[in-house]
Amino acid sequence: MSLFVSLSLISPIFLILFVMPIKNDEIFLARVEVGYRVQIPVMVRWRNRLKPGEILTVTINYGYKSYIFYARCRKDHRITIPRLVVEYLGLKPKDIVEVVIHGEPTEEKE
Repeated sequence: MSLFVSLSLISPIFLILFVMPIKNDEIFLARVEVGYRVQIPVMVRWRNRLKPGEILTVTINYGYKSYIFYARCRKDHRITIPRLVVEYLGLKPKDIVEVVIHGEPTEEKE
């Protein structure tokens, strides 16, 4: 019994640590929804095999301002924009923003 309980507690951490990372930056336009959420397009999800719960580095560009933050991909494949970012950029629902999901940094060969 105790072994089953300990494995069930470890499994979410195991899934987060061993998810395939995004190889390249993905840039797309999205409409800000009610609750300040942004939908990730299907082609971006398929191309990078995004799974719910994956931690992503995201840049939101709106007008001449931009902001970088970490976000978790929800089960419905949406990203929630933090309230401080919304206030800084002056976002409202139904605004169109440019979203950049950053891939892992490439290692330079010497």
